[in-house]
Order: sequence, then C-alpha cells, then structure tokens
Amino acid sequence: MKLCSFAVCVLLLSSLWAQDTPGGVVPPEVENAAVASGSQRPRIGLVLEGGGALGLAHVGVIKWLEENRIPVDAIAGTSMGALIGGIYATGESPDQIDTLIRSIKWNEVLRGVTPYNDLSFRRKEDRRDYPNAFEFGLKQGTQFPSGFNSGQQVGLILDRVGLPYSEMKSFDELPIPFRCVATDLVSGKPYVFDQGSLARAMRASMSFPAFFTPVRDGSRVLVDGGLVDNLPVDVARQMGADIVIAVHLKTAPLDPKASLSSVGVLQRSASVSIAINELRSMEKADILLTADVERFDTTDYKLFDKIEAEGYKAAQAKTALLSRLRVNEDEWRQIVATRDGKRRPVPVPEFVEVTGAKGDVLKGLQHELSDLAGTPIDPHELDEKMMNVTGLGRFARAGYRDVERDGQHGLAVEAEEKDYAPPTVHPALVIDGSDYKNVLFEVGGRITFLDVGGFGSEWRNDFIAGSEYGLKTEYFHPFTSDTGWFVAVHGTADSSPFFVYQRNKLLGEYRNRVMSGGLDLGYTLGRGAELRVGYEVGYQKVSEDLGIPVAPAVHGRFGMTSVRYRLERFDDPVIPRRGARLESTFKFYDTAPGTPDVVPTEELRLGLAARTSQKSSVLLFASGGTAFSTRNTGFPPFSLGGPLRLGAYGTNELLTNQYFLLQPAFLYKLREISPLLKQNIYLLTMYEAGKAYGQPLSAKKVAQDATVGVLFQTLFGPMFFGGSIGDEQHRKFFFQVGRFF
Repeated sequence: MKLCSFAVCVLLLSSLWAQDTPGGVVPPEVENAAVASGSQRPRIGLVLEGGGALGLAHVGVIKWLEENRIPVDAIAGTSMGALIGGIYATGESPDQIDTLIRSIKWNEVLRGVTPYNDLSFRRKEDRRDYPNAFEFGLKQGTQFPSGFNSGQQVGLILDRVGLPYSEMKSFDELPIPFRCVATDLVSGKPYVFDQGSLARAMRASMSFPAFFTPVRDGSRVLVDGGLVDNLPVDVARQMGADIVIAVHLKTAPLDPKASLSSVGVLQRSASVSIAINELRSMEKADILLTADVERFDTTDYKLFDKIEAEGYKAAQAKTALLSRLRVNEDEWRQIVATRDGKRRPVPVPEFVEVTGAKGDVLKGLQHELSDLAGTPIDPHELDEKMMNVTGLGRFARAGYRDVERDGQHGLAVEAEEKDYAPPTVHPALVIDGSDYKNVLFEVGGRITFLDVGGFGSEWRNDFIAGSEYGLKTEYFHPFTSDTGWFVAVHGTADSSPFFVYQRNKLLGEYRNRVMSGGLDLGYTLGRGAELRVGYEVGYQKVSEDLGIPVAPAVHGRFGMTSVRYRLERFDDPVIPRRGARLESTFKFYDTAPGTPDVVPTEELRLGLAARTSQKSSVLLFASGGTAFSTRNTGFPPFSLGGPLRLGAYGTNELLTNQYFLLQPAFLYKLREISPLLKQNIYLLTMYEAGKAYGQPLSAKKVAQDATVGVLFQTLFGPMFFGGSIGDEQHRKFFFQVGRFF
C-alpha cells in the first residue's frame, strides 16, 4: 500500500473514532499515525454547494481552513459555491474574498436592471414614461426575455475575477485547480467546466432558471448546476482528491401552513430536486461540514457577517477531524508560495476588439471603448463602460476578457444582443383615481425600432387607448455615431379629456384634440441632459362636452417655436431618493387658436431629493409658469389642482396664465417587500403651497394643503393611496396606479 493511501485510511479511521469519542477527542496513537504520513500528504478537495446568500457561509469555512493551515488542492463548486470557490481558486486570500464580497451591492446586482444613472438619455425617457418592470420584443413575433435577470452585473463581477485567467487551456493552471457544474437543458445532464472562460463557467453555474438568462455555449443551453449536482463531491473525486471536505448548507424545512407565492412554489420545487442530489453527495463526502443557516433566507446578502460566522463555526465544530490535515509552518509557507507563483497579473491591453455587434453599431462601440487601450485597467471604469453599453438598450449584457494576438494582450469586449428585441415594447397601464367616482383607465405602450437609418437612430411610437386615445411618433437621428447633435421629426394625433372641478364637483368636461407635426434640432449632453430647439405646426380643438363653460372652447391652426432643456439626475425614475431633475420649456406661438395675439410661455419644473437615512429622504419640487404680459392666450396654458398639483383642490380647479407651486415632501420606507425586485412600501407626506394669478383666489396669498398617503413600488409601477386636506374646506381622497412623480 502506498504511503498516501495509508494516510487516507488512517484519517478516515480517525474521523470515525472522533465522531464516537466523547468531545470528539482523537486518541494520541491515531494522531501520531496521521502525522507519520510525512510530506506525502493526501490530496484534499473542497466542495462548496449552491444556496444564494446562504453560500456566504463558505467564506467562513475558507477562513477557518486557512487560519489552521489546512491546504486545499482542488475545489469543486456549484452556483454560489462556484463563485466563492472560483475566487479562492484564483489565489485570493480569505481577507481579499471578504473585501470583494462585501463590496458587491447584492440587491442591485441580482435585480439585474441596468442602473438608471447608466442608461442613455433616451432609455431614461423610456423608464420614466413607462415606470414598470415589463419589457418584451417583436424580433421574431412576440417574445419575452428568457430570464428576469440578464446576469449583467453578476457577469461583471465574474469578469473581473477571471480576467487574468482568460487564456487558460485548463482550470488546472489556476493557483488551485477548479471545476464548476452547470445543467445542460439540452441533454438534461450535468456539465462540468474544466477549461475555457472562467467567468463564463461561473456565470453558467449560477444561472437559476427563469431568474437568470441561460448561458448558450454551442449546442448547450446551460443553467444552474444545482438542479443536478448541487454538492459535486464526485467531481472533486475525479480531480484526484483523496480526502473530500464538503460544505452543506442546512436550510429550514417548509412550514406546511405557510403561504406561498408562485415564485415561492417554483423555488421550493427546485429545492426538492436539489435536496435529493445533495443527499447522495453528502453520503460520499469524507468530512461533511454543516453550516446551520436555517434562520436565513437565500436573499439575505446584507447579513453577510452572521452567515459567514455560521460557516466558520461549522468548520470549528469538526476541529478534531480537520486538524489531522494540518501541515506545519514551513510546508504551509511553501504551499502559499506555490499558489502565489501561479497567480497572473491583470494585463495592460494594447488593443480593444468588440464582438457581438456589426456595422454601424460595431463602429460606434469601437469608438466608445477605444480609450481603454494602452492604459492599466481600472475595474470601476471598465464596469462603468460595460454598463454604458447595456444602457444603450440593445444589448442584454456586455462583458470582457483578455485575449492574446501576436504576443500582445488585448481586451475583448463581448456584447450580447437581446434575443427578443428590437423592436422593443414597453407596455403601460395607468389608473387615475383623482376622482374616485370618475376613475380613468388607460392602456398603451411604446414600440421602439433601433438603428433605422444608422447607428443610434430610432423610430419611437407611443400609443394609448382608454380615456385618452392617440398616437405619437418620432424619428430620432444623430448626425454621427460619436456626436451629441441630432435631428428629430415627430408627429401627434391625440384626443384627451380635460376635466374642470370645483372641489369634488365636476363643473365641465372638455375634449382636447390635437394633430401636429414638427422638426427639432438638438444636442444630447452625455447621459443626463438634452437641449432641443424646434418648430411645430398643427390643428387644435378644445370643445366642451359636459357642464358649464368655465374656459373658452377654441379651435384652429397653431404654429409654435420651442426651446426645451431637460436635466435628469435622479437615481430612480419611479421613486427618487437622491439627485435632481430640471425641465425648462419655452414656447412661442406665432399663431394660436382662440387669440389673435402671439403667445410666449415659459414653464420651469425642478425636483431635488436627498437621503437622510437608509429609510428616509427629503424631496423638494418647485414649478412655475408664465405667459408673460399676454392676457388673451385662448385656452389657459396652465392649471393647478389635482394629485401633486394642490391635491386637496379639484382637478384643474385653478386655470391660469401664471402660477407657482412649492412642494416639500418627506419619504419614509415602511417595509421592504422584495429587495431583489426593488419592491417597497413608503409613507409620503407633502406640503403644497401655490398660487394661480388672475383667479378669484388671487386675493389670498397662497392656496395650501397637506397630503399623506402610502406609496407602493411594484412591478406594475407606482401605486399611491392617500388624501389631502387644504384651506377653504378643500379635501379629497385619491389614488393612482402607473405614474406618480
């Protein structure tokens, strides 16, 4: 019998003895026999299972092993175990792993939505105009994304880890040999990654079905390996491990009385399959470390310290067994030095190449990314560049890896186009309960065709039906792919209701019909601002359908020159917590229905938001409009009254040619419904003070009210339920679904 095999037998016997001995104490003779194995120690494999946030316990296990000089010669992992194991395999120390894991904004990463700040200005418009979580495409008929999460932000973390090892022929070349497991949906069998892109392998292993988009690799469609082999002990054996240490994450059993959502049923169904294959693997492990994470959930990433501590305790509980594998100080230093010698530095790219795009799109991306060549890689800058690529709206994800051409290292940027779009569709559902006795419903959407006439060109079409019905279309064309200058041709055919209330009493119902066309010249200032100058001509008819005439009915042609500036610096299109928004619109009507005069108007809207704590923010909205000295404007251009426009007053109760409105507000997060889907419940309180000049109330300094309500952040957009109490006995309850700020 070889000496190494003898050591394995001794270790296994000592393990059984330790389990049966009170206090887990190993008898001295067994300890001496294990130590007698000398330098030809057994090859140790570490196996880490998947489990979402519960897998953070693996960091605690690795910490304990390193502190106690237990060498790991091979690592096999699945899902979260593949992520932690893969980072460790690249030679990172436990402290470095700890720092990296803590730096990740897990909720944002797993939510999978490109952050609002990283979107191009036009994609910001999409998110603001259609503030729900739904998007589908018409590329080959109606198609939905193959996963709720494209894996973009997870992929960037993995790209950063795997960048120096992009050109490996085998994962055995890593400082610690590594394998990870995915499930091939084509064959229905496990697929073990042992070569190729390390980042791609880990991403495939983590792609939970329906949540993450699958990874396509030739004839394979790969998803989370936990479905078939969540604790890959067999893989560690195939890597030549004599002793296999497996880390099991003990989860809480399902309460039969607990309520279950459709997502919960899906998760539990997958858990049953995973538990079966785990049990087989647990029986094959030589040393099983069980981390008690029953009181945690798979999304509890913010509880990193507590989960990690459970992993550390799991290893510590098996000290009597694991100590048999300890090496002396000299041998440990040699092992660490050997690992460090296999580590690869991050190369400086001498060139940049882009794949996954073609034509003008490819040229545009090459230009955008060309400044990455010739300088050391800044991970944060590189991540920002990749997010900017997906922020264009045409790519599901963008990643990077190192390539070598003619002895030079380069950066290969891999952009993956959405397999379902363009055209892209953003649907909308709007319910306006400003008057709960007269609730308005609207459904519609935005269809956007990209690259119509060149890179960056778009044809956008908005349609709506319900209380309002109409169609708006715009063709947007940049002068070149690398300039902010653009020209936009647009047209509108719309018919919308215009209600005028006195408190809660409907005074008049008007119908505003507009048909128009126009041309704009503009400049996009980065991702956050746009300036437009344009001219629009059309026909407008405002007719009274019901009630008493409270404003003149007008009809006729109009011609309008406009200057519009928009700045968007809010951190969220739905419920901002920090940042600023500014919109200035100047219009000069050389012809307007209902008046022989020329009519200039200016309206300014400002929004500011600042966090005061993790749960609270203060906001300030201010707006004002004027027709300058023009008194006969035809139909009044401005109005106050209704939700967020003096909520206690009736909708459009104050029609005017000039106004101002101040709205300080306080937002407090009451409850987090789903951190991954960014669903929260907020308490909103707002004070409003405004004045409509030229109204009977103008003798009063200002009209005032206070609004209190509950604001829900949902997949369908914001939902608000609340009410306002104001002066002059104004008060009202109202609700809104689909749009708010």
